[in-house]
Order: sequence, then structure tokens, then C-alpha cells
Amino acid sequence: ATCAGCGCGCDDIEVAVAAGALEGATGTCPLGDAWLAERTGEALPPARVDGREVELAAAVEAAAAILGEARLPLVCGLGQTDCESQRVAVALAEELGGVIDPSDGAAPAAQALGVSTATFGDVRDRADLVVAWRADPAISNPRLLPRLRLDRAGRAAERTLVVVDAQQTATAAEADELIELPPELDFEALWVLRALVREVPLDRELAARLPLDALERLAARLHACSYGVVLHGPAGYANALALLALVRDLARIAHVVALPLRHEGNARGAEDVLAWQTGYPAAVSFARGHPRARPGEFGAAGLLERGEPDAALIVGFDALRHLPPRAAGNLRRIPTVVLDPRATETAAAARVAFATAAAGVQREGTAHRMDGVPVPLRAPLASERVGDGDVLAAIQARIAGDEGA
Repeated sequence: ATCAGCGCGCDDIEVAVAAGALEGATGTCPLGDAWLAERTGEALPPARVDGREVELAAAVEAAAAILGEARLPLVCGLGQTDCESQRVAVALAEELGGVIDPSDGAAPAAQALGVSTATFGDVRDRADLVVAWRADPAISNPRLLPRLRLDRAGRAAERTLVVVDAQQTATAAEADELIELPPELDFEALWVLRALVREVPLDRELAARLPLDALERLAARLHACSYGVVLHGPAGYANALALLALVRDLARIAHVVALPLRHEGNARGAEDVLAWQTGYPAAVSFARGHPRARPGEFGAAGLLERGEPDAALIVGFDALRHLPPRAAGNLRRIPTVVLDPRATETAAAARVAFATAAAGVQREGTAHRMDGVPVPLRAPLASERVGDGDVLAAIQARIAGDEGA
């Protein structure tokens, strides 16, 4: 099977199935074990409206009524479903004239500035310098360091791992050097690194808040490397632009690539699907009948914090747990439609909730690893439940039928 417990997309997992149930799995990490357990636990009712179990058709009609009557519906989540369902979600957002946003901020910056990137195989076989910038893959993606031969046990002597973070982390314990940097200084530090690699004179007094000696060592390593990689965690738009600008500057003197780490199993797929369907990877509005993208204006969290959407469709995302408090509070005040195989706080609070067949467990499909490589999601378990794409297509057909009538 393929595990979608994080963005690694490990496709070497072996599962044991007996009497139609999952007995165990080998090759998984703790995140993968939790991912499987959430999708193979106690079965929820397939469809609920206001907490009451209903027939699937009745739930589809209720969802279509909520979304079809909304002035500005928001479609968000999508990182835990398959690419095929993501494509239907984009079509539904267009049908609704709504906004769709699955992003963490890095993809719009990559589109604005361009990015040099790589696959896991490139990093494993070619990189002699890896910088983990505000990322802790030993925790967020537990199998990544061994897979890339970056853990202490598997790392060759000529390879260097540098971590930039606010404090000691599990990844820093595996690294050759930790550069301690408070998060609020990321943009300033990246701009100073740009100056250092471009050999622009610095006013050291203006950079006094930064660990300048450590940044100078890092700049020297980047200058000298034959193949460098920057692994970075979720970043705001400005910080992502600064990091990608640094990678672009380095292209004159070294081969350095950037690879954003993803926590959700198919977050990269959501951005890729949205990009090939609309031309934009995130924060897309169809309110004027054609796609427009503005990361600050049309981002899901920002829209909800301002209280602009009057309905929401949430796919595979526990929004109430992960959104900022103000955005989550405003989400509670509007009618929501949730598709998720798991029992989540967001699904429990939804006006309409569908407990769907989980992609990669009871439903086949495709996901994109965080390096952009497509991997198949197999279905080791059988299920009579419908998948996310089937529910989304039924809602779209119901709305289109109402408009045609």
C-alpha cells in the first residue's frame, strides 16, 4: 500500500488484511500508523444532516442547497484526498462561483518567482549540502531523513546537514550544525544571506540581531557546495519569496534547489491539480466567472478571519482544529458541508457531513509526493461507501440541474 500520512508518499508499505479488516502494517512510521487507524476505526454514518443520519441523496440535496444559495462559498482542505477528487472540487468551485484554496503559502511564491526543485532521488544521490530551514522532518516526516540518507547513521562523511530553527529539534540532533534563529527574523536573515552570497557589503550594526557569524558560515557552505538543497517548512508568502529569491541568486554560483515539506499526504497534489485546471496553485476565486488568484485576498484563513464566506465546503481537513482562532470562530457561524472519512471536530459541527471511503485505504486514486512525483493510492480494504469525488460530482450535478431548471 501507499501511506499518505505525510507528504513522503511511502509506497513500500505492506498491510495484512483478514476478514475484510486491517490486521496490521509494516514499514509505517507513527504518523502512518495514526493515518491508517483514523481511517479504519469505528464506521460513521455515511451521511448526516444536522447530526441526524439520512440517506445519501438527501444529504446531497441539502449540501447543494447550502452551497448553491451562498453568495461567496469557500472550498478548502483537499490535502487528504486523491487528485481525481481534487479535480472535481475545482470544477464544483467554478460551478459555484466561489473561492478554492488548499495552500500553505509557498506555492503562490513559487509561481510568482519561479523555483528550482528536485525529486527525493536527486536529493538522496546528489546533494552534498542540505539545509533544513524552519523544518523538523524527523518529526513532521519521520521516514524522510533515512530515505534521503541524511540521518547520522546513513549520512556519508562528505555530506552536511544544517538546521535553521528557533531551538534544538529532533532534526537538529541529527545535523552537523544548528543555527538558532527566532521565527520573526526569518525574512531579515534570508535577505542578509542573499547579500552574503552575492558578496554585497553588509552593515554589521544593522544586522546585529542576527547570528551573523553562523549565517556567514552557511553562505560559505552554499558557495562551495556542488549540489545544495533547502528543505523548508510552511512559510508565509513574504518569507517564501525571500527563500526562493535566495535559491535563485545561488544559481549563478552553485546548483541549489528548494523543496517544501508537506504534512498532508496530498497537499502537493491539491496545488498541482488547481494549477493545471486554473493556471494558479492556490487562493483562486471564480466570483467573476473566470479564475483570479490573490494569495493575500483569497486565502482561506484570511477570508474566514474577515468573515466574508457565507458557506464552506471542507474536504479532508479538520479546519476547526487547525485554522487561526478567529477564522475558526467565523467558520462555526456559517453552514458547512464536510467530506471526511474520519470523525473530526469539523465534521461533528457541520450542517451536512459525509463519511466517505478513504483514498488509499478503501478507495484507489493518485497522490503527488511533496517532490511532485505521482504515486498510486491502492485500496487494500473494500468498502461500499462512495469516495469524495463521487459526492462532489453528485453535488455539482444537483446544483447544475437546479440552475438549468
